Amino acid sequence: EFDLLALLMPNPGRVLTHRQILTSVWGPAHAEDLQYLRVLIGQLRGKLEDDQANPRFIQTEPGIGYRIASD
Repeated sequence: EFDLLALLMPNPGRVLTHRQILTSVWGPAHAEDLQYLRVLIGQLRGKLEDDQANPRFIQTEPGIGYRIASD
């Protein structure tokens, strides 16, 4: 969880692709393992968001990746 937040936090508002995140957090061998990423995002949202169905902090760009809200 820390590695994912450390990757997203310095880039508020910037979309990081699934591949960028997976490669940075788990390494190049896991660049296609989206389920790892979805589970980790869900865990973080459970800790950070008041309403996981309408996330304010970790936002999804469908088919692309995720971003940390800039405001």
